[in-house]
This record gives sequence, C-alpha cells and structure tokens, in this order.
Amino acid sequence: MSDWPGQPVIYEINTAVWLTELSEAAGRRLTLADVSAAAWDDVTPAGVDAVWLMGIWERSPAGLALAMANPELQASFRRRCPT
Repeated sequence: MSDWPGQPVIYEINTAVWLTELSEAAGRRLTLADVSAAAWDDVTPAGVDAVWLMGIWERSPAGLALAMANPELQASFRRRCPT
C-alpha cells in the first residue's frame, strides 16, 4: 500500500440509511452486493480515498435492548427509515 496517502480522506456513510434510500428508488430491497458502481460514484465526493460503511456489524442483544427502550431513538429511526 505504498500509494496510500499519509493523511487519507475518509468519507463515512450511514449504510442503513443509504441502502434504504437506494431500495426505495429501486422499488425493492437492496444489499451492498446490489449497489451499482454509479451509485458508489454518486455518494462518494471527489478527493475521497476511502469510504467507511457505518453500521455494518451485528448488533448485540444488549445494544438492541438499549435501542428498543429509547423512545427518542425509536422515533428518529421511524422518521428516517419508515416501514
């Protein structure tokens, strides 16, 4: 990785929100495997060296319980990702 910059520019994407938006536009549920090269280009600003996919992990039972017990957090989820 000798070409890697000394101070890379990393762009973070909220993966769940982004995939929800892409899925709504496509009219079907999309996964990262379904994301086109054009969609990656559209979401990645010029000059970015790497994209950090925020939210790609398996949630722990304790983390899920905390999120489910927080009404403000639940409301924000519903506003952003309606079912």
